[in-house]
Amino acid sequence: MKKSLMKKVAAVVLAASMVAGMSSVAMAEETPDVSGVELNFWSDAVGSGTYNIIVEMSKVLENNGFGTVNVDPSYPGGMGAPYIFKANNVDLSFANAAPAKWAMEEGTLGNPPTDGYAAVIGGLTQVCYINCISNKFLEKYGVSSLEEIFEQKLPLRIGCSAKGSMDAEGAYRILEYFGVTEEDLESWGGSITNQGGDQNADALADGQIDFYIDHTSSASSTMAQIASTVDVTFLQWSDEMCQWFQDTLGFDLITIPANSFSGQTEELHLPGSPDCLFANTELDEDTVYMVTKILNENRDYLVEQFASLSGWDPETCWEPEKIAGLELHPGAERYYKEAGYIKE
Repeated sequence: MKKSLMKKVAAVVLAASMVAGMSSVAMAEETPDVSGVELNFWSDAVGSGTYNIIVEMSKVLENNGFGTVNVDPSYPGGMGAPYIFKANNVDLSFANAAPAKWAMEEGTLGNPPTDGYAAVIGGLTQVCYINCISNKFLEKYGVSSLEEIFEQKLPLRIGCSAKGSMDAEGAYRILEYFGVTEEDLESWGGSITNQGGDQNADALADGQIDFYIDHTSSASSTMAQIASTVDVTFLQWSDEMCQWFQDTLGFDLITIPANSFSGQTEELHLPGSPDCLFANTELDEDTVYMVTKILNENRDYLVEQFASLSGWDPETCWEPEKIAGLELHPGAERYYKEAGYIKE
């Protein structure tokens, strides 16, 4: 072989080696090392469904590269959740999408607006405003919808959870939609009673309330108990009412399959604000990228452990309607683009 040809071959081999080396460096950069990263992940109380999910997510993160993921069961839940990021050095937490939007834009529970959090995964749970009403009430007044009840100013006695919860928020937002105050409702002989799910189930059975609303899923044990022991109808809200909750409040529209509860023979399509995973905006891009990547790539395993996560779809969980139009954390956005879910 001529020297000139040998030089050309050597140059080509050297260039190829350099490209390969550069590719290795690039690949290493695409998978950040998070072995020394410690995360604080806030959850509901020990033993709650959310706590169990977050504990398992934390194990998945640790088993796939993260150093330590501390689970702190100090999460306030409901409308107060968005305020924890600034006040408590929280890295990760669940929060319902719509309250996260309200807290950022106008404040909630009498608090001023806040920020410091960005979306990572939306639409984790299929929760919505499942609601049922006593058939005795419907038959007594000859009505079949909330519109008729409020138009006729009937004495509807509403049961829901404590103020500040997503369940109670639904009840008060219904009044807002119809342009009615709690005082108006009381003047008609109606009321709103704030109490626990078991108490509401008993109150409905005993005729102390007429209507029960819960921000929950088709797996709700309370709704299943009510449906099997009380003669009730599960109400489908009007298209206009559902659209108002979506457009005004940032809710998604969730489907509850037919026959999820005894006597509920038709699908329900109701507004809901599913749990989302949010990250502190101070958390660096590489860390959030790895959180997003690891959890989404282990989605099937997590759904096997918790059926309540079955609505989680990595291809769509970044979409605005899944996160109430809030911004994605740059690290999460980077993953969804890399995976091809967000088109450049």
